[in-house]
Amino acid sequence: MSSDQRLPANYRVVLDVVHDTEPGSHVTAQEIFIRARSRQPRIGFATVHRSLARLIDLGYVLKLDIPGAPSAIYEPATAPHAHFRCTSCGSIADLAFALPAATREAIAAQHGMHIEHEAVTFAGTCRACSG
Repeated sequence: MSSDQRLPANYRVVLDVVHDTEPGSHVTAQEIFIRARSRQPRIGFATVHRSLARLIDLGYVLKLDIPGAPSAIYEPATAPHAHFRCTSCGSIADLAFALPAATREAIAAQHGMHIEHEAVTFAGTCRACSG
C-alpha cells in the first residue's frame, strides 16, 4: 500500500514499515523502530512513537493491547477481524471474525452509546500447543 504523501517523511517511513510486514503479522514499537532505522538511520524512538500515535488517529494503523501480551502490537488497518492469543506459547493470530453490525448497534442502543471501534480477542491454546 502506498503511503499518504501528505505525511511527514518519518511518518511515511513508519507507515511503510508497518505495511511491509507479512499479512497477519503483528509488530512491536521496538521492531518498527529497528526496521525504520534501517531505512532512515537518523529516526529516533520517540519519533516512531509519535508517528504511530498519529497514524492510529488517521486510521492507517491499528494498535492492539492484547491481554497477556508483553507489549502493544501494531498492524495495518484492514477489514475488521478478531485476534487469538495462545496462553501457552504467546503467539497471536488474526481470526476472520467481527461482531455483526446489528449486534454492535443493539449493544450501543441498550447502553446509550455510539461504538466507533471494536476489539475482540480470544485466548486459549493454539493448534501447535494443543496437539
